[in-house]
Amino acid sequence: EGAISVVSTKVGGVPEVLPEDLIILCEPTVKFLCEGLESAIKRQQLGTLPSAEAIHNRVKSLYSWRNVAERTEKVYDRVTKEMVLPIDKRLKRLMTHCGPVAGCIFALIAVLDVLFLFFLRWLVPDDIIDIAVDATGVKGVWKQQESFSTIKKHGKTPRNNCKVQT
Repeated sequence: EGAISVVSTKVGGVPEVLPEDLIILCEPTVKFLCEGLESAIKRQQLGTLPSAEAIHNRVKSLYSWRNVAERTEKVYDRVTKEMVLPIDKRLKRLMTHCGPVAGCIFALIAVLDVLFLFFLRWLVPDDIIDIAVDATGVKGVWKQQESFSTIKKHGKTPRNNCKVQT
């Protein structure tokens, strides 16, 4: 018949890859993945899934370089706004979300990683590491005044929007 359904988890930017009507997104647990698969099977049996050709034609129109850049920017914007948890809360989350055995193993590995980081910082202190040049250039010479999504709304091209500060 050629009907297709995608079932995936809401992890690692996957929600931004396909439109909501072309993917069934689940929490990353066995229970929710099974429910998502059952939903896809039910849609297949009812004949409500679009054909593979229809999906291909729709997805083909979604992926231009501009579109991929906008989707990537959304992911980066969302990540930069997330709060960085302190190590104790990260360990607690690992142990509660990953199960009693795997969570303890992952927490132990995380503690070893932190200790290794402390060792590396002792071996090569931060103050002797060269600072990377800012992405806007030396002293902020190239500074883009608007984000890519704002540029698109106003019909400008990124090339015309870069300003040189003097």
